[in-house]
Amino acid sequence: MEHFKSMAAEKEKEYREACEFAIQQTMNIQKLFAGDKGDLGLKAIDGITGYEHDPFDPDPCKHAYKAGKRAVSVILRDMISRDVKKAKAEMEKKNE
Repeated sequence: MEHFKSMAAEKEKEYREACEFAIQQTMNIQKLFAGDKGDLGLKAIDGITGYEHDPFDPDPCKHAYKAGKRAVSVILRDMISRDVKKAKAEMEKKNE
């Protein structure tokens, strides 16, 4: 039974470390894209990735390529809109 307890503790530690890493990465992205210059940078990325356009293409390879490019903007926008304070509070609550 001790073996399973140590495995559970190890998984809990890995989960906590992954959460801390994700929160830190999100904070870095939010700092990077804060303010007017950040907005300009995000709009430039949106233009490159085709964020404003439908990625559909009859050719499945082209469709996958366009969807992958667009996903960059989707992920960045998701990270920018996250509530880091809430995520930290939830993580600390789970670790109590």
